Amino acid sequence: MILRTDITEAGVFNKPHGIKGEISATLDYDTDLSDVKCIVIEIEGIFVPFFIVSVRPKTAETCLLTIDGIDSEEKARTLTGRAFYLLNSDLPVDDPDGEEGFYASDMVGYTVTDSELGTIGEITDYNDSTDNLLFIVTTPDEKEVYIPVADDFINEIDQDTHTLHTTLPQGIVDLNN
Repeated sequence: MILRTDITEAGVFNKPHGIKGEISATLDYDTDLSDVKCIVIEIEGIFVPFFIVSVRPKTAETCLLTIDGIDSEEKARTLTGRAFYLLNSDLPVDDPDGEEGFYASDMVGYTVTDSELGTIGEITDYNDSTDNLLFIVTTPDEKEVYIPVADDFINEIDQDTHTLHTTLPQGIVDLNN
C-alpha cells in the first residue's frame, strides 16, 4: 500500500492528445519520467500506481504520456486536471554540475547554420504533432523550412550565440518549397 508520506506531487494531467489514450502532463520537476518506476494517482482516496508505457517531451515543462490501462481518449479525459505523484525514491536529486534538460522549445529564436548550406534561417516554432519532432525554420526570404530534430543532423548547439549547427541531408530544405 502506498502512503501519502511515500509520494510527492509531481505534476498535473492536461488534456488528451489524440484518440489512443495519450495525455499531456505538466511536470513540477525536471525529471525523465521514463526512468521512474511508476506514477501514482489518487483514486477514491487510495494512491494507485500506474506504469508508464511511453513518454515523449513536448516543451520544457510538459510531456506526452501513455499509461498502462489508459487506451482511449475517453479514459485519458478522466485524468484531465488531476494531480499525479512520484514515489519519493524516484524524485530527482540536485545535479551537482547544475546541468538541466534542453528541449526543442528552448531553441525557438536560434539560428540554424548548416555545414554545407551556411545560414538557413531562424527557428520560429516546432511541430510535435507527429512522431517526428520538426523545427520550423523561417528563411531570410520568409519561407518556412521543416527540419527534423535528430541527433544525426545536429553537430552542436551553441547556447552562447543561439546557433544550431547542422549537417543536413542533401535536398531536405527544398522538400516543402
